[in-house]
Amino acid sequence: MAAQSLRDTIKEKIATALKENLKMDEREFSNPWSTQDKASVLQESRCFSDAPIDSLKCLNLLTRIIYLIQQGEKFTAQELTNLFFGVTKLFQAQCTRLRRMVYLVIKELEPSDQEVFICMSCLIKDMNSKNDCFRANSIRVLSRVLDPAMAAQIDRYLKTAIVDKNPFVSSSALVCGMTLHATVPDVVKRWVNEIQETVNSKHSMVQFHALALLYELKKGDRLALHKVVTSMARNSLKSPMAECLLIRYATQTLMSERDASVEKTLMSYLDSCLRHKSEMVTYEAARAFCQLAALDTDGASGNTVLGYDMTHATTILQIFLTSPKPVVRFGAIRTLNALAQSRPQTAARCNCDMEPLLSDQNRNTATLALTTLLKTGHESNVERLVKQISSFMSDITEVFKVEVVRAVKGLCLLYPGKYKVLMSFLSSNLREDGTAEIKKDLVDAVILIISQVPAAREVGLLHLCEFIEDCEYPNLCTRILGFLGEEVPGTSHPAKYIRFIYNRLILENALVRAAAVDALSKIAMKCPKLRKDVLLLLQFGENDNDDEVRDRINLYSTVLQQCVDGNNEVAKTGFETLLSADTTFSVDALYDNLVNQMQTGSLDQAVDFSSLPNEEAYAATAKAKAALEPPPKKVPGGGGPAPKAQASAPQEEQRASSAELNKVLAELGGDQLGPLQHTCKPKPLTESEAEYTVQVIKHMFARHLVLEMYVSNTVPGITLEEVTVNLTGLEPNWSEVGASAINKLEYGQNGSAHVLLQKNASEGVVCGSLGAALRFIVKEEGDDLGYEDDYPVENVVIGTGDYMFPRSLQQGQFRSVWEQLTAQGTEVTQKLALNFRSLETGVDWIIATLNMQPCDNTGKVEQGGRGHTVLLSGTFLGGQTCLVKALVGMDEQRGCVAKVSARAKSQDVCQAVVNALM
Repeated sequence: MAAQSLRDTIKEKIATALKENLKMDEREFSNPWSTQDKASVLQESRCFSDAPIDSLKCLNLLTRIIYLIQQGEKFTAQELTNLFFGVTKLFQAQCTRLRRMVYLVIKELEPSDQEVFICMSCLIKDMNSKNDCFRANSIRVLSRVLDPAMAAQIDRYLKTAIVDKNPFVSSSALVCGMTLHATVPDVVKRWVNEIQETVNSKHSMVQFHALALLYELKKGDRLALHKVVTSMARNSLKSPMAECLLIRYATQTLMSERDASVEKTLMSYLDSCLRHKSEMVTYEAARAFCQLAALDTDGASGNTVLGYDMTHATTILQIFLTSPKPVVRFGAIRTLNALAQSRPQTAARCNCDMEPLLSDQNRNTATLALTTLLKTGHESNVERLVKQISSFMSDITEVFKVEVVRAVKGLCLLYPGKYKVLMSFLSSNLREDGTAEIKKDLVDAVILIISQVPAAREVGLLHLCEFIEDCEYPNLCTRILGFLGEEVPGTSHPAKYIRFIYNRLILENALVRAAAVDALSKIAMKCPKLRKDVLLLLQFGENDNDDEVRDRINLYSTVLQQCVDGNNEVAKTGFETLLSADTTFSVDALYDNLVNQMQTGSLDQAVDFSSLPNEEAYAATAKAKAALEPPPKKVPGGGGPAPKAQASAPQEEQRASSAELNKVLAELGGDQLGPLQHTCKPKPLTESEAEYTVQVIKHMFARHLVLEMYVSNTVPGITLEEVTVNLTGLEPNWSEVGASAINKLEYGQNGSAHVLLQKNASEGVVCGSLGAALRFIVKEEGDDLGYEDDYPVENVVIGTGDYMFPRSLQQGQFRSVWEQLTAQGTEVTQKLALNFRSLETGVDWIIATLNMQPCDNTGKVEQGGRGHTVLLSGTFLGGQTCLVKALVGMDEQRGCVAKVSARAKSQDVCQAVVNALM
């Protein structure tokens, strides 16, 4: 008895204590961390360096650090660095709880690449530890902070971890693979065998992560992805989460492509998942059927999806509607709500189980049930449903309010006879407080109903008039006023709406007042009996303080006065045109006409609008003029690809404009340069995003070189004047003979500055790298003085390829020209070792360096080959034909090697070409 009494006493005390501790509603919650501040945390971080380490104290401090970071506290870069180095000292402690907090903090601090190496050795050591907790967490941290260049070093550790017996370690390695796949996909692709092995793991989470990573690896290959999904669908997975993931992948595959063989396998799999013992798998399968139903237009009239009966899927959702779990009920009603958009008749079979959800404690579930019933319900239930939802509209979120409004709008179009009830519901919500988005949807609904249901016009217009009396959103108010101006003249008593519109003219801001003036004028135009009254109201606002409103009132009043006084039919016709949004002429044509008048000085002449063409005629005329004009010279520089008709090389375009170049050279005193040999391709000297983009174009002469600096000004509000080019490093190979400048370069304009150089050597190839910078005066808008500035660009490199002009030969002609040069010319052969890892890279480098044209389709390397011969043709400076035959191969010991033979009539040309590759 004593023991029983003691037990009862203890139970009573425990119950009393629990009641006191569980009265959360009666006590005000106090955040124990609210007093934390960054300064105290940084000061206390010195404890990380204590010896021995106080694990409990460090644990508390790390928790506070994470709390501050999660609350958005900003740390400077130096503070983060100090914290990171302090935290790394805690790897000395063997406390498991402390080590887990260290991992969390390192991930939150996100150390830079220069700091990560400090903790890399500790993380790798933990990854090979016997403690599975250390191993798993260190792998997760590595995936967040690892430098992609170091991923290959720990590749074997991660592959081993994937197939580890401990599911925590294996799952962590798979999650690490998902993170690394974004930065080093090639490394992760090596783990395919291990990943496929873990897909069959008996542990749920491992199987889930393995399937997710396998999908990431295969999603870029359509056939491989289909193979993975179909093979997995044939084998049952042990993990319900993995099953749900596979159902989603199968649904995506079916939605993206219609393949008969794949479709049969995956639909059979989805149908089998409807009978799975796991609740979430059956729900996911039913949801997949509903998603596919929206896309399958062939079965829209029936109850099939891609040939499979979906009755079982809707039955499962119907059962879930009566589940005791709130989340299951919400998921089921949300899926049925989406199904009702495309197949309302199919969703209507569950109406009897949806109606009890109207009184569900979760307002979101009740709202979805109501909107679904509105989409699928009968006309006789409309009043009851609208009355029910009106009781809790104030308790739901804006997202669900929008859903309700759209459902009501659709219902009114479906059952026009119920417009009074539905319009009353919409108007009552218009008067309630709400965001601009919900108000916009309500106004859209009312306007649509007025447009589609003629009987609802006058009731709806009155509701809109009452709404603009207290509307706080000017954009909505102007839209309604514009709608009133179009619809009010068609009502039986237009005069009763005038008061609401005029109130806006005297009470609102300028934007709304201008819209009210337009609305009144439209009503006056279409209602002759109201013109005098509207004219009087407009005259009251002639002294409006806004220019736009005042000008509109004066304009409309003048025309209205003419209509009222003289019954002028011309004025009436002009009044209609004045208020119309459409114009009978092209605005561009009007602009051209005004510009022409300003240039000719005939400013007093009135514009004849009748002579202006409309948009179509103006466009046709402009197109015809463009066809008659010669194509403009393409300026080298950025921009999209040119059409094929204008796809000639930049040097040919420069040759076509040689007259302009000769004019510049004449100013520089270079009349005796001789003929232009060729022009090289433009080469950018700045990034394409730079504020001033610069390209260099080299014009080659026998003993001279002209550097054309093509400059583009992309800085708004900045004008460059006296733009000149300053070159350094000319001696001893070059001498500057003269230079030209760009006088003025405004925003969006392009221009060229030239520098004429003379070779100091009498003959031969002169190469080198010249330092270059632009010097100009910068003037901002409103600044007449400006300031001088220098703009350095990349060096101008003059190589052997600049002396070569690519020359194409007809198919098969290379061999005959090569044999001719055997008898008439000379040959130089050189063996080279190239520092490249592939044939393609080596061949491309040779072509680019020599600036020669590949012949006989030898410019592309065949896949898988160990050797390749490229045939090149070009014309060297002075008109000398030069051919090159380069045999490029891959050697296991020496890497990429090449044997280059050059033939030309001059020994110096052959030697210069070969030397360019050395």
